[in-house]
Amino acid sequence: MEWVLAIPHEQAFKRIEEPWGGAKTSYLTGVKEILEAKYGPISFTRLYFGEEFCERALSTGKALEKAISTAEERGWGFTYVTPYVTETGLTKVQQLLDILAQTKPEAEVVINDWGVLDWVTEHHSTLTPVLGRLMNKIIRDPRMPDSLRNSPDQTVIHKFQTSYLAGGEMKGLLDQYQVGRVELDYPPQGLDPNLPTWGYDISLYIPYGVIMTGRICLMQSWGLDAKEKFKTTGSCPQKCRLGWLEMSDLSGRVKKDKDWQIMQKGNTVFYRQNKGFLAEILTEAEKIGVNRMIFQPEPI
Repeated sequence: MEWVLAIPHEQAFKRIEEPWGGAKTSYLTGVKEILEAKYGPISFTRLYFGEEFCERALSTGKALEKAISTAEERGWGFTYVTPYVTETGLTKVQQLLDILAQTKPEAEVVINDWGVLDWVTEHHSTLTPVLGRLMNKIIRDPRMPDSLRNSPDQTVIHKFQTSYLAGGEMKGLLDQYQVGRVELDYPPQGLDPNLPTWGYDISLYIPYGVIMTGRICLMQSWGLDAKEKFKTTGSCPQKCRLGWLEMSDLSGRVKKDKDWQIMQKGNTVFYRQNKGFLAEILTEAEKIGVNRMIFQPEPI
């Protein structure tokens, strides 16, 4: 198993020295205990750096260069993570990928946008594209009823465990783009037991899974006048880096679950895996051949 430490932005570089947060009672310390109980001391060998969910939070070129040099100092591999983008965002990503190709031409690029994938393939063939988890459309909805998650009818549950990535036509298309690795979350209903037949190397993110994301950002709008709220252009104070929202549903449609907590950070809603569910994920990951585990102390 390859272990990856994912750092979204320059302000989180402190995580490289202390990925688990340092506090004895913290959630991440509990994650560490679960991982080490199964695998022994975790030794990271690759750095993921970059913003996965928002083009307005893209790193600077200097921050990218610093991340590359930080990985090289440790003898780690390097992967740059990119978000879904508008045309404006695509231009910014292209500039950053030019820097990456000049500085670290053998690096990987996690791609969550078809336009970025097409551009990388055409302009920087030395970079290795990886299909990001936002390109994988497996249902991650926490409203999924327990009766479905635990259905004895495997034909039914399998429909919710697979995605278009399992199809031969998609495999042929991604082969043209030189994509050999795809990235996944572990959804509430579990992963496809036939995952090895998809034909890719598989990466799995822990301990945060994505429920939904979009360009409208609640946190960006805090404190603004009504006419200024929920805009998708202009400057952003990046309040997403200051805290989280723990979410609940008074209607009862999304019930509290022993396996996860639902949280929002920036423009994205996540489920944070609780200890028992995380232990289950690790067991299932081994069974279905996941060969890269991506640990995110914080995803935005």
